[in-house]
Amino acid sequence: MLSGSIIVEDMRFILTVVPFTLGTALIVLFFGVLLGLLVAVIRIRQIPVAKQIARVFIDYTRGVPLVIHLYLAYFLLPMVLDSLCQLLGLGNGAPVSPLAVLVVAYAFYISVGQSENIRGAFYSIDPGQWEAAFASGMTGYQALHRIVVPQGVAVVVPVLFNTFLGVIKGLSLAFTIGVADILSQAKLASAQNAHYLEAYIAAALIYWALCGLLDVVFRRIELAFKKW
Repeated sequence: MLSGSIIVEDMRFILTVVPFTLGTALIVLFFGVLLGLLVAVIRIRQIPVAKQIARVFIDYTRGVPLVIHLYLAYFLLPMVLDSLCQLLGLGNGAPVSPLAVLVVAYAFYISVGQSENIRGAFYSIDPGQWEAAFASGMTGYQALHRIVVPQGVAVVVPVLFNTFLGVIKGLSLAFTIGVADILSQAKLASAQNAHYLEAYIAAALIYWALCGLLDVVFRRIELAFKKW
């Protein structure tokens, strides 16, 4: 029979990795947004050659499943670092931790979506607002800081929330390269007590609770930017 006490016990066990999961998701989101911003700027400015490279990168990332990105990063990243170190005369490269592989693979994977979000936010600003800002004596930086960025961020924040939740849930694949997250901790709990259903219910409840908590946090952030 289903045991409530075991569900509670498993939840306590799984909660030990929640801070690590949230921290990893934040790091992935940060680097994913940075890379997405770079791709968005290249496409907005239509930089020669770079825009073709960005187009290939986008098509590749969209067309390949995340788990393959993880495996490719797991095997290729150490090889690339070794080659770079040997090229620079630094000897063999240092070992690459599975966490570093995870961050690189996920950041590259979500950067494509973030580049589209940033481009959409940029194009959502009426060009007339730029003209009005310049007509009132603002510099380009002042117009960007006071008019464009607050409106753009208000558009991007809800999308970032969905992306962040997607990263948290997507980290369930982390166990394939030896990184412990919420799902892998649930698997470990079920292996210890042989109560598989209870472990997965505990994991589902934690994911659900995190979603609700983060929804409140991001709504407040969104309201703060709207008042900016």
